[in-house]
Amino acid sequence: MVMHPYLQNIAIIAYVCAMGLALAHLVQRQAYVHRLAVLATLVGWIAHTLALVVLAIEIGGPPLGTLPNAVSVVVWVVVLLEMLVERQSGVTVLGAFVLPVVVVLSLKSSVARPVTLAPALGNAWIWIHIALALVGIAAFVLNFAGAIMYLLQDAVWARTAWGSVFAFDPLAFFSLVAWLIYAGTLAGRAAGGWHGRRAAYFAIVGFAALVVTLGAGFFLPGRHGA
Repeated sequence: MVMHPYLQNIAIIAYVCAMGLALAHLVQRQAYVHRLAVLATLVGWIAHTLALVVLAIEIGGPPLGTLPNAVSVVVWVVVLLEMLVERQSGVTVLGAFVLPVVVVLSLKSSVARPVTLAPALGNAWIWIHIALALVGIAAFVLNFAGAIMYLLQDAVWARTAWGSVFAFDPLAFFSLVAWLIYAGTLAGRAAGGWHGRRAAYFAIVGFAALVVTLGAGFFLPGRHGA
């Protein structure tokens, strides 16, 4: 009897419950809701761990050789990192941004069809390469969720402090202009082969934009000004 699909389904159900509880905690900010979300996440992760172990035993190797299995491992790492980061940082709303991604990826990996492994995957170094790549992807997923959380928090703070989320500010505007100039210069040097006078001109324009940015902070009225 193949056991890993049943364990995987248990994990998905637990992740869905954890997502709902985490979103409820984001709105209500009640401690017991957060504790239930953490418990559901842990239950899902344990079931997920058992599913991966059983799958590895069934296929006789690491569950990394197909895209669905690799995505499942990415989800497993993401949930582990989310629990660790939330515990260490005390940011109790992180799950509300991570778990929706976890649920989507889990559902996607659970409905994919198995495929035959390529012969090249018999090399141990390939497994190490795949594992490190998947850990990197998992870190990017967690970073994405953190970035969304930061931007939403910044928008709420801006609305509370300034009464508006988006408002013109001279220092912020000229900082964006300077950033675009320097980004264009780097892209031109890397992809367009810019050298000599053209690169020098752009460097001068970028420095001028930086000076204007500092001047805007000192002399123009704005929320970021002096």
